[in-house]
Amino acid sequence: LPETESVRPFVVAAILRNVKLDADAYASFIDLQDKLHQNICRKRTLVAIGTHDLDTVQGPFTYGAEKPDEIRFRPLNESREFTAKQLMVHYSGESHLKQYLHIIADKERYPVIRDRNGIVLSLPPIINGEHSKIHLGTRNIFIEATATDLEKARIVLDTVVTLFSQYCEKPFTVEPVDVQNADGTVVQYPELKYRHEKVSVDNINRNIGLNLMATEMAALLSRMSLSSFACSDGKTLEVVIPPTRHDILHECDIAEDVAIAFGFNRIVRQFPREHTVAEPFQLNKLSELLRFDIAAAGWTEALNFALCSCDDISTKMRKANALDSAVKIANPKTIEFQVARTSLLPGLFKTLASNRDMPLPLKLFELQDVVLKDPSSEVGARNERRLSAVYYSKTPGFEIIHGLLDRVMQLLGVKWTKDGSGYYLEGKDDCSYLDGRCARVVGPGDIHLGTMGVVHPEVITAFGLTLPLSAFEITIEPFFDQYKRLKNEMERKTKKLERKKETTAEADRTAKRKIEREEERLKATNRDMSMFKMKSMLAIGFAFTALLSTFSSIFEGRVVAKLPFTPISWIQGLSHSDQYKRLKNEMERKTKKLERKKETTAEADRTAKRKIEREEERLKATNRDMSMFKMKSMLAIGFAFTALLSTFSSIFEGRVVAKLPFTPISWIQGLSHRNLIGDDYTDCSFIFLYILCTMTIRQNLQKALGFAPSRAMNRQSQPNLFGAPSNATSNFSYLR
Repeated sequence: LPETESVRPFVVAAILRNVKLDADAYASFIDLQDKLHQNICRKRTLVAIGTHDLDTVQGPFTYGAEKPDEIRFRPLNESREFTAKQLMVHYSGESHLKQYLHIIADKERYPVIRDRNGIVLSLPPIINGEHSKIHLGTRNIFIEATATDLEKARIVLDTVVTLFSQYCEKPFTVEPVDVQNADGTVVQYPELKYRHEKVSVDNINRNIGLNLMATEMAALLSRMSLSSFACSDGKTLEVVIPPTRHDILHECDIAEDVAIAFGFNRIVRQFPREHTVAEPFQLNKLSELLRFDIAAAGWTEALNFALCSCDDISTKMRKANALDSAVKIANPKTIEFQVARTSLLPGLFKTLASNRDMPLPLKLFELQDVVLKDPSSEVGARNERRLSAVYYSKTPGFEIIHGLLDRVMQLLGVKWTKDGSGYYLEGKDDCSYLDGRCARVVGPGDIHLGTMGVVHPEVITAFGLTLPLSAFEITIEPFFDQYKRLKNEMERKTKKLERKKETTAEADRTAKRKIEREEERLKATNRDMSMFKMKSMLAIGFAFTALLSTFSSIFEGRVVAKLPFTPISWIQGLSHSDQYKRLKNEMERKTKKLERKKETTAEADRTAKRKIEREEERLKATNRDMSMFKMKSMLAIGFAFTALLSTFSSIFEGRVVAKLPFTPISWIQGLSHRNLIGDDYTDCSFIFLYILCTMTIRQNLQKALGFAPSRAMNRQSQPNLFGAPSNATSNFSYLR
């Protein structure tokens, strides 16, 4: 009837004929109804099942909604009749049925099913009538299910019929029932539909970790009472789902049946290919950060129940109207859990009362949700995340609780200001706090965050406490948007910085590769220049030998050899050749280019500059070691040559090779007149001319012949003995 629209708008029905029930089957039948009521029926809120002895009533049956006083019948297992209103009072003290009374208790009309003669079959979802009670001798069973969800009602009816139709005289047969709706449409129940689902063989194999063919999967599904067959492509499986398997909702349910039939123990264990970490709920993350820092400040966190008694939030807190915004619990089993808490303070006060013997002061805080009525919410209520703290000692300690509030605001990045961008306190009267000792906490945008102050003595004694205490309670949800904004800004800046680092690193790698290529070219040019240096040294040797020969011919020297060429002209041609000049110019050009690149790199990237400096330091250290070896080798050559000349002088008589235009001083006479006979000190020996040429004439001869090192070579030259270039300025100039 139309009246049921506002109560339980749907009804379905079926009939089992010629049923034979023994004691076990009868008990199983009752247990099945109880299990369905607790699970898919959601404790009868969605669906309520009624079973009746069809032989005791007459159809057609009417499902309507009537006023409680108009419904009168004898309930199941009762000895007298009750009206529906009396029945609600009667069952309010009965532990088994009182949990279902709230489903229709606040309705103006109660649903009721009557037969043709007006006999009440049931008062769904509370109780059936005694008149149509089934027993072991029942032969024909009428099954009805009223519901607020039609799909759930169909599933429940199909389940009951398919499981117990096996007890019919002709097994697995059921008599359908036509249900005429309020709009005049007629629907036949039960439907007992078979569904066809196509699933991917590859997806099932991938989800389970197997490699089965479609035919193999079909064989496994047959063990699970699912008929299936492979499609022509061999990659798809068509599965026929019977009305007994309403639990199959998706392809993953079929994959589960394949795994069960295959055997979980036979599946090879593998590590998942993808590892994912769920992102935390941002409000919870903010709460955890606050908890950590408040605990670090010396406060102890308390965890209390989300439910409390009515007195805890009203009478004890001196707030008579507090229950207006509270969500009440239907049929509470204890007075301690009557309502959802609307404040965190009662729980903290009870925690203090349970820990009065602990050393003072006691500093507790709690950061959890409270539940408030909200008509705009889908469920009529909402959660609000709050922070509350109490200080319990011989003195109220208002300044201490104030300090914690300031610390919390500092952590949240909110400043003390009254311009609307920060927080401040203003005086307020509150029943739970002392007059003149209470303040309202105002946050950004002049929103009300909560209250703080010294707790009223009556509240203190109501919770069994004896010492003064101060407390505050604020909501932190207004700061959640600010936290998200700061977090998003931080993530954006981090990503931007990472992109810049990647771009800079790529530019550094490109610049480094260019520098390496230039250095390779410079090294090749240096190798070519080294070859010319070697040739120049040989040329200087030949030139020096030729010069000595010239002096010998002028100063009564002897001819000791004949050269097959004119050395000076050949040396000049070597030193002034186009190839030498080209290499010299290229050397200078590449050196300047490399220095410019190094300067550019140093300005662009300090990291690259430090790397270059470290490489140059290593090169300087190597050059320093090389210089030591060169100096030692030069000294060794000098000593060896001097010893050789001394040996020759002792073996062979000295000869005058030149005449000096002056008489040298005494200490030079030892060199110029060495191993010569006579007292004419203007006579000059060969050793003196050799030393004189080595010290002075060699450098001038290099410049005259064009063998002087280029400026580029001087810049690339090896460091001096102390590891610094000859033109470098010492950092310790005051030691000069």
